Amino acid sequence: MPQYNINALDAETSSQHTNVRFSELDAQHWDRDKSSDLAHKEDIDMTDAHWDVILYLRLYYIETGLPRFARVTSRALNKQFLTLGGSKYLYGLFPGGPVTQGSRLANLRTPPLSTDLSFGSCY
Repeated sequence: MPQYNINALDAETSSQHTNVRFSELDAQHWDRDKSSDLAHKEDIDMTDAHWDVILYLRLYYIETGLPRFARVTSRALNKQFLTLGGSKYLYGLFPGGPVTQGSRLANLRTPPLSTDLSFGSCY
């Protein structure tokens, strides 16, 4: 499994905030089976590549919290997975949007403005 280096910490991030977010995720009692069941309902067969993205999203949330806009998470994902194809690669894994669908499968809150129904687009 790849090691993730998240250096996108903003001024509001502190170890206290990180501990609170970690506790929040820990209290969810999330596991891969729950995500796999949800993914199956969304016609996605989970692979190691999917799990890499989901685990990155969960770690990114612990480190940075919920961003003000979905594009912040989208940029971080694109940067992390650039060598594999970036956005094109991510949308191949999560056709419902790597931020929107990926966050849902990772049992995370979806960042604001993740979906624009008027344009039919999802981050």
